Amino acid sequence: MSDIYRQLEDANILFYEYGITAIDSYYDEKPRPIKFLAVQSSLIDLAHCFSDLEYPGLPYADASLREEARFLCVENALEDDLGGPWINFRKNPSNGVFYDKNNIYDELRARVIPLPFTKSERSLFDAAIFSTLWESPPQATEAPDLPLTSSALFQKDLLISILAGPYPASGFEFLKQCGFVAREWPELALLDEVDQSKDFHPEGNGWSHTMQTFSYRKGRDPTLSLALLLHDIGKPESQHSDGKRFHQHAELGARRAVKFLSRLGFDEKTKEDVGFLIRYHMLPAALSTLPMQKTKVLITDARFPALLELFRCDEFSSFKDPARYYEACSVYKTIRHTIQNPYRNADGSKKHTAKRSASHY
Repeated sequence: MSDIYRQLEDANILFYEYGITAIDSYYDEKPRPIKFLAVQSSLIDLAHCFSDLEYPGLPYADASLREEARFLCVENALEDDLGGPWINFRKNPSNGVFYDKNNIYDELRARVIPLPFTKSERSLFDAAIFSTLWESPPQATEAPDLPLTSSALFQKDLLISILAGPYPASGFEFLKQCGFVAREWPELALLDEVDQSKDFHPEGNGWSHTMQTFSYRKGRDPTLSLALLLHDIGKPESQHSDGKRFHQHAELGARRAVKFLSRLGFDEKTKEDVGFLIRYHMLPAALSTLPMQKTKVLITDARFPALLELFRCDEFSSFKDPARYYEACSVYKTIRHTIQNPYRNADGSKKHTAKRSASHY
């Protein structure tokens, strides 16, 4: 049990996981970074329990604890209506018992999701996140209302929760259909206007390609997932040059990505790491032809394995021959091995060492 749960128990505050947090647990999905908890407590008592509690004014949370938990304060943590059948699904973390207030067990067992939203202020937030549980969720006959305003924290929570799901593309497609992407994340919306050559990108335009990359993730690392989402956002403003259709799109994209993440309130390390991955996401393709003095610093960077993962997802999503990815891995392994040899340069050549002169007496 997490420290947050222990602190709530020690304070004798009754609480339950609800909504996507409870449903992820039901499906044995990997827990998302943010936990959604219904607590039978006042904000004052909750503040006594957590000294760094914040009050963000979110439609789905009365209080927040860093990027770890969002609390909804209710009179009855088990029985109160939280806003719809899928939101009302709850779990007691202390004993693992699930509570189905609105009888959705049949849908859960069949992995059939009804339209997961109602006409409420928080419906878009919940529906987009729930959509990530299904590769092809049902189409909405009526789109939920867009919130009049969406705070940076609202958008950040939404983005993090979608990327942590098994099918992020479903969540992003839902937001795109609702008009949220165009209004709040225009950098991403522009990818739908990036027409790509079918010879190199048979999967479709910039948006389709980006969504396709998620199907090749081996895990749900948040930094890599952010890099996948944003790796091509420099293409809409890139120019044709020297026979390259999207000249310098990696450099442009890195700058755009950092601005995007800054607007949503991401920390400096995340911005730096995502910017690094996007800035160099094309480099592995040319690794075998570049001089060692230009690549040694990058290859020894702790983020380089993640860069190779980004390259793999990027390549495979375009249905390209995997040879370039495996070649990049082989070159990377060889260079790393050679760098550790005190008698070899990074390119494998022997180091010139001064010979000792014989002593004459």
